[in-house]
Amino acid sequence: MTQRVQGHSEPAPAPRARAEAFLESVQRRVYASLGLTAEDCQERERQGQAHVLPERLRQKAVELSGPDFARYRESLLDGLARDEAAPRPTRFERPHQYSILRELQQNVERAVARLAFELPVQPLIGTLPTQTLEPLMLRVPDSGDLVIVVDGCVLSYANLLAKAVAQTLPAQVTDSGLPIATARDTAWHARLDATGTGRTRFVELMLAVLDGRPGGAPAYLPESRYEHVAADLCDFMELFVVAREYGRLLSGEHEVARTCRRAVRGLPVDALAWSHDQNLRADTMGLALLLAAADVQGASLAWAYWAADVLLASFAIIERAVWTVAFTSGQRIGVPESSHHEQRRQHLRGILRQWKGGEQAVAFAESLQPVVDLLERSLEVRLYADRTPNLAVH
Repeated sequence: MTQRVQGHSEPAPAPRARAEAFLESVQRRVYASLGLTAEDCQERERQGQAHVLPERLRQKAVELSGPDFARYRESLLDGLARDEAAPRPTRFERPHQYSILRELQQNVERAVARLAFELPVQPLIGTLPTQTLEPLMLRVPDSGDLVIVVDGCVLSYANLLAKAVAQTLPAQVTDSGLPIATARDTAWHARLDATGTGRTRFVELMLAVLDGRPGGAPAYLPESRYEHVAADLCDFMELFVVAREYGRLLSGEHEVARTCRRAVRGLPVDALAWSHDQNLRADTMGLALLLAAADVQGASLAWAYWAADVLLASFAIIERAVWTVAFTSGQRIGVPESSHHEQRRQHLRGILRQWKGGEQAVAFAESLQPVVDLLERSLEVRLYADRTPNLAVH
């Protein structure tokens, strides 16, 4: 297929190049409205690394022996150099941030192959400051190509949520969850978040979201005692976010979805809109891909499922917190019924119970519900205390 341009026959742009050009044009328009160029975006990541990297190395220098620290430092610097050198779809994509998205996409696509599915279209994944905690899917004009855009704050949100949850867990929890899943008493509840740090960090994150700044909560480095648990939870949360977008493609939802105009930083962007049922089907396929990806990695399927469950639980907590804020502000509103995200949680539990080994994974999640409840109560107390200081909260 060729196109005629000024009397010359030239090849049409490849689908990937067409999608990349479209993504960059959207990014340029949105970032320009914020007074930012592509160079500004790259500089912001460099400044962030200049702050985080020395702190990380100081932390590890204390935790590790001399030879182990030297190997860690070399591996970390090599990884950052590879991120910088790796190709990115547009000039606006930040090296380290995009390396995370690239790895997530590769892991999801390996899961697609593991389940012997065939993708109807290969999406391009990129970033855009949408200020939303779930991706948007955009059609590339005059083509069948699709672009999935993720706000970088989603990665920050998953990272901070995973760390808050990980440091709330009792110290003896293992990847299998057996110490809690098989417990007949609730004595372990008293050992949740013994220092109160997990609750403090969780409230910081939720307040930032309620203020319209999902990526605005204070950043901090994890302690070694919960670092690996937090990293696993974060990876699985992020995998689920990307996997459910692939689930839409595998289900063919993109072919029948309507287009809805969304405002991104005050500028119009045409994104695909999904019905409630379409979202539930995306969750189902996304969970299948998440568990397949976890299986490829040799990770605990119950742990992977719980990460997705906690992510949805946090969205439901945000929904209920919005009602609490409105109520304490004197707005006349009805008592909230089951939230959209709570329905998503229960839907996935029902689906998982039908799959081999699913009952055990659901039981694991249910056994850890006190962790989620404790974190939500801490937020509720803070919201009532801030807005109605003379009101007793029970």
